[in-house]
Amino acid sequence: MTTQKHNFYLAPLRGVTDSVFRAVYEKHFGQFDYILAPFIPTIRGNRVKDYHIRDILPDNCNDPKRLIPQIIGNDADGFLLLSRKFADLGFSSVNWNLGCPAPLITRKKRGSGLLPHKETIEKFLDDTVPKLSIPLSIKTRLGLDSKDDLEALIPMFNNYPLTELIIHPRTGAQLYEGTVDIDKFEICLHKSTHTVVYNGDIVSADNFKYLAGRFPNVNRWMIGRGLIRNLNLLKELRNEHTQIHTIYDFLNDLLSADPNHSHETKILGRMKEIWRYLGTGLDESGELGQKIIRCESISEYQKIVDRHFASITAGR
Repeated sequence: MTTQKHNFYLAPLRGVTDSVFRAVYEKHFGQFDYILAPFIPTIRGNRVKDYHIRDILPDNCNDPKRLIPQIIGNDADGFLLLSRKFADLGFSSVNWNLGCPAPLITRKKRGSGLLPHKETIEKFLDDTVPKLSIPLSIKTRLGLDSKDDLEALIPMFNNYPLTELIIHPRTGAQLYEGTVDIDKFEICLHKSTHTVVYNGDIVSADNFKYLAGRFPNVNRWMIGRGLIRNLNLLKELRNEHTQIHTIYDFLNDLLSADPNHSHETKILGRMKEIWRYLGTGLDESGELGQKIIRCESISEYQKIVDRHFASITAGR
């Protein structure tokens, strides 16, 4: 698409992009340059137990050179405890979540709920950055209710040695509704002295081509919900050949990938969550996704999926 080398990141989608999903996805569609893991909340005490960080343990097919653990919370001591554990495990950086829009999170001044509170953020960074044994990046939104929060924070962020600033140009109040504000993203991009990663509504190769042309100095891009709607998106962004049967093979492998021998309900729940996105990508009417979301067993699920992909093959 361009001669510039672009780096693609997998966004953290809680309940979807866990270690099982990541391993199976990369088997079928190729590797991401970097992966941001779903957030881990800060904990109290002086010890991190494996169950608390199971999803990012290197034994669970995680590459510490590409996977970036993410922490959510406003407790500096808890953040430092987790970051030291990540450093011991060989991870090369840690990310602070200032973007989660979930009301249960924001009401506790976590995620994007912190963005209106500059003094709290500054104190947190003063208390953590000098003591971190691995570099820090931040994932953020434009603000909580106001699109001006991040712009006001950037001069302060510029005072800290962040590895990168990942910007999703929505407010927390928007959740995932409405449109991204790329004009505001551009203002923040120009004001930041840090490497900036664009995140938000990259849903097609044409859409990406427009953004890459609009922001020629950006070469790091994070994709999430658009990827689940179109599982071939990573290949399309790299201008690689895609095939519909690869999606079918991926779904079958993901269904059977169960290292913890989870209960059928949990496995089916994972597949339904993926189909909430994928359903609209494969069937604009939404009927396919709704059938899957309503099914009550893995055998029923498999019949619906088999029938759909068989009809695609027969129609060719």
